[in-house]
Amino acid sequence: MPFPFPRPGPGLGCAAPCLEPAEPLCGTAPTATAGWLLIEHAGPWPAYGYPPDLPEHLAAAADRLLRLGVRPQLIRRTDRAGRRGDGVRAVFISGGTDGHRWVERVDPALLTIRQADPLLRPGTFSAPRTPGLGRPHGPLLLVCTHGSREVCCARYGRPVALALAERFGPAVWETTHVGGDEFAANLVLLPRGVYFGRLGPEHAVRVAEGALAGELDLETYRGVAGRAAASQGAEWQLRRALDETRLDAIRALPPRVGDPGWLHRFARGHERYSVDERGAAVEATAAVMNGG
Repeated sequence: MPFPFPRPGPGLGCAAPCLEPAEPLCGTAPTATAGWLLIEHAGPWPAYGYPPDLPEHLAAAADRLLRLGVRPQLIRRTDRAGRRGDGVRAVFISGGTDGHRWVERVDPALLTIRQADPLLRPGTFSAPRTPGLGRPHGPLLLVCTHGSREVCCARYGRPVALALAERFGPAVWETTHVGGDEFAANLVLLPRGVYFGRLGPEHAVRVAEGALAGELDLETYRGVAGRAAASQGAEWQLRRALDETRLDAIRALPPRVGDPGWLHRFARGHERYSVDERGAAVEATAAVMNGG
């Protein structure tokens, strides 16, 4: 069963050419991600679809969750043992809501057709609390190294994954396509779903250190998965205008009745901002509110 992502255009790689026009990073995190399913598979990874040796029950569970908007990813360790598939296959699930995101490590046997039913219940991945199907787990750092899909992901991603693994150890995993090959090397921080792109090894370590401490590097910040692209872009513009890098400082507000589609509302503490996304410049207007 193939992963539902568009095929790249012809050529040997897309990241290097995209550095020339400086294609903007902001607002480029995937918008349809409702949650994550990570399955350890040492490889090799095909460009599309599941590996033929992936256990059938894992592929079937991934396919069913995919229909719910959950993003399936293959992952592997950066060391030689991890790339040989030594040890127990790890499976993680991740979801939640803004401010209440979670990661659990679950038993692969859970993902049989019968036992996976709790994962298929409406709201499981959007709930603010873990479903309690496995063990709560700390943050994960995913680096796309899916070279069979896009050569730049391996060329730029592999050195970044090695540098991060040296610094953060078992929190780091190589992964299949995360979206945005042209922004390689790409890094995703779970459970937050925060995306960073165009990273080099040394810079990636600093970016990850900041992100784990709740600080964003706005030069490489792509956005948060699951949010509309326009909202991601408006948030980035607001952060630049305020010089606000604290990850939890800005939260999106629901639109008011009658709001035009190009207007996005955000809060920072008691401050309220309306961001107009039209045109090359984005204007942000703040009004300090009494109360929440």
